[in-house]
Amino acid sequence: MPAVAPLLFLFACPTEPRPDAPAPTDPACSLPSPVTGTSSWGGLIDAEPPAATGFFGLTQRCGRDWLRDPDGYPFRSFGINTFGPYGAAGQVSGRDLYGEYVASTYGSSDAWAEAQLRFVRSFGLNTGGAWSDTTLLVAHGFPVTPILYLSGGDWLTGEIVDWWDPAWQGAVETAVAEKVAPWVDEPAILGWFLDNEMRWGPDWRGPETLLALYLRFSPEAAGKTAAVDSLLDHFGDISALNQELGTGFAGRDDMLAATDWPAFGVDDPWVRGFLSLAADRYFSVTATAVREVDPNHLLLGNREVSVMTPAEVYEAAGQWLDVVSINDYVFTEGIAEVALTLSGGLDPADGFAAQHALAGRPMLITEFGFRADDSGLPNSWPPQYPTYETQAERGVAYTSYVETYRAVPWVLGWHWFQWVDQPEEGRFDGEDNNWGLVNISGEPYTEVLGRMATQHFVAQAELLAP
Repeated sequence: MPAVAPLLFLFACPTEPRPDAPAPTDPACSLPSPVTGTSSWGGLIDAEPPAATGFFGLTQRCGRDWLRDPDGYPFRSFGINTFGPYGAAGQVSGRDLYGEYVASTYGSSDAWAEAQLRFVRSFGLNTGGAWSDTTLLVAHGFPVTPILYLSGGDWLTGEIVDWWDPAWQGAVETAVAEKVAPWVDEPAILGWFLDNEMRWGPDWRGPETLLALYLRFSPEAAGKTAAVDSLLDHFGDISALNQELGTGFAGRDDMLAATDWPAFGVDDPWVRGFLSLAADRYFSVTATAVREVDPNHLLLGNREVSVMTPAEVYEAAGQWLDVVSINDYVFTEGIAEVALTLSGGLDPADGFAAQHALAGRPMLITEFGFRADDSGLPNSWPPQYPTYETQAERGVAYTSYVETYRAVPWVLGWHWFQWVDQPEEGRFDGEDNNWGLVNISGEPYTEVLGRMATQHFVAQAELLAP
């Protein structure tokens, strides 16, 4: 989940359907024959011959985007973040109370997996989302979506690295060799997330544009050269640049040496132009590195922060990825406009549909969640999300959220944050919330899970009726 800034204190998740939701697909359009069962992966078996490849992929049937499971059947990903035999360590005690419960109750991770996989599958959950236990779940044939963290930046602070530096490209290739190569032939890898909640400009981690951050690099940095050259390309010559920016540069070398630049706005065309270059550079290097090692698995994107990610990023992502993934904690009325002004993101009036239109790729919702008071947890940090009174209300909030997207033809599924509640004392960054589907003693929140089951099974049945 994102770190918190004062702006984000105001964010919350309404229980009404989202106003920017795309129109659903034609209800008369269905797969060509009734579903007779599910594959071992959870794909939907019907009479159409499957196109098995041994790996997850993409397909289109009846005008709808689908994942395709390794056996060749249409699949929608209903996932759980942080799914594994562990919770978060408390920031004071250092104890993982859920992990202690697992050890005392099951005795081994394999025993936990056998029991919990039967449990979650009974509610229609079929994917281990971000931060899940890849090795354990793969061993039990449960699909997973690992994060590679290839940007080289610091997610928490927003520190960036030079994506034009050959050393960064080398680091990406080394990371791919270490993290991806061992899994190339594994069918349970649904796909790879390249990174998580990238910093593309002003957000909770700082007010600077990406161009301003690159212009702070040393004169010798390849990224500084790319930034300076993008400015010169935009303005055409140094005189026009100086006139527009109010600067007095004598030439390119003077610009490379400069560390004091005027403030830029997120909508300045030269800022947008550099953002396009940088996004294309990032995606081209990372996607190419993964595909050269692993031609078998999907590239699922970066788990971008929905409205706070600019249009140029979605445009670049669509050129290199198979799927665009977003973390989509919905904002209360008026706050999305504030986030838009800060970040240069997409107009909240048509944000989700616009993201898809810009990328031209199917989409996966990879993080959202709700919390309630009756869990006994503080639910105090971060404060920007609503806290419902009961688990029943929490389940209703889930239903309202998911019903918005259930029949959208280019949504491949959604992943809930997260498997187990956070510690009462707070995790490493102080988060102390009832995000879990189970509490730290392993007790399930059945009212939420029941709502999930309904949505997961209805999402299949309403599209597959003969």
